[in-house]
This record gives sequence, C-alpha cells and structure tokens, in this order.
Amino acid sequence: MLTLLAERVARHLEDSPRTPKYLCLRDALIELIVEGELAEGTRLPTEQELAAALPLSLGTVQKALRDLVESGELYRRRRLGTFVADGNHRREIATPAFGFLRPDGTRVRMVFIRLIKREMLQRRGAWIEVLGECEAGHVHLVRQDRIDGAFDCYTEIYLRADVASELLDLPAEALEHESVLPLLQAQGHEVSTAENRISLGRLPMAAARAIVPDLAEAPPPGMRLETRYLDAEAGVLAWQIMYIPPSDYRLTLITEPR
Repeated sequence: MLTLLAERVARHLEDSPRTPKYLCLRDALIELIVEGELAEGTRLPTEQELAAALPLSLGTVQKALRDLVESGELYRRRRLGTFVADGNHRREIATPAFGFLRPDGTRVRMVFIRLIKREMLQRRGAWIEVLGECEAGHVHLVRQDRIDGAFDCYTEIYLRADVASELLDLPAEALEHESVLPLLQAQGHEVSTAENRISLGRLPMAAARAIVPDLAEAPPPGMRLETRYLDAEAGVLAWQIMYIPPSDYRLTLITEPR
C-alpha cells in the first residue's frame, strides 16, 4: 500500500506543483479508494508511518486525513486507527440540475470543494442582468471542485446579498463541505427548478490557472455549464458557472417530466 500511495503522491506533486501538498495526498488516497486499491474497512498506516514513507510532513499528513474523515471517506476508531469507510454515504454534487458519470457509467459520489475566493460585489456586472438589482450588493464565490479525485472544475457562484449575505460570515470549512444549495435551504430559500445552458470554448485564463496550471499559457478547450437556480416565483436565487476541462467523464443533465 505504501509503495503505491507514494507513487501516486509523487505524481500529483509533479503534475500540480502549485497545489497544496495535503490536497495531493488527499487526492491520491481518493484515487486508490475509487479504484478499489483501498477497499472498505482497510486500515491505513499510522500518520507517523505515512509521513516517514512520503515526502510530506506529519502536519501535512494529519491535515489530509482529517479532511477525509470530515467528509466521510475515512473513519477513526479509538486506539485502533484510521479506516476506509463504506461507499454508501459518498456525496454527489447536491444539485437538482446535473451530475457526473465515470467512464464505466457509474455515478460520481466524491466531490471535494475548495473555496478560492468569496467577496461582496458592489460594482456592476453581468450578474445584475441575471439576478436583478440589489441595493445590498451581490455575493461572489469562487471554488475549485475536485470530481472523483480525477479532475478539477472551476466554479463561480453569484447570489443576491439580500438572499445570501450570511455566506460571507460562515467559516470557510462550511462552504468547502457543502454545496451552496443546502446552505440556502437552511436559510429558508427553496429551489424550485434549475435551468442549464452549455457552451464549448477555451477555458478562461483564471480557470485554467486554477485547474490546469501546466496549460494555463495556452488554455485547452472545455465546457461552460451555466446553471440558474429558480425559486417558486421563477426568480433566480443563484447563478452558477462551472468550467469543465476535457476528461473521459460524462456530464449528465437531470430533468424531470412536467
């Protein structure tokens, strides 16, 4: 196990030198879980053993394992160690609008969110045309969404401040372990329907730098998935734009009969 894990970690460190090292370890572990190399119930080496076998500090190892325990991919048993959890809990992107399928056709259940930026927008922009005027401003979230440990998407979310200003005060971890929809629902805002719009083109420079840094100088083509989440009165609660790089995964749009 340690030899295989060390190879995966080394590859991630080489392919993504700007990515925090704990995320490289986390993603390497996710890959091995998805591939079945780390089966349900497998006991991991101790944190000290992992740090000794990998080019990572003990603190980096602890942060990666803690992230996986918090998301439910691993669990700990007092005095016994850290184990791979079963797959029944694994999260899909919490949205009524779309999902991802692996190359074998099974649904993706592991999505890890990293918050890159959040801000209050007082300037004018395209978000006003979608969400409408708001005297309090608009909330802007930028995320890196790790899909199944296989690739990253760059996601921007715009919301009216009179609907979602509380998101600016939440701990970053709250936005990294939950999609925005459950957070809105917890504040009493229900999404009734969602509209998807898809286009193809080169990834924007900002997106390429975050998700394919080695190709940022000449961004590759990708998919732009725009989703508008509507309330019962057809008002737009949230406007989400996800930039998806080329991969062998498939995007599936979720529709319901009217």
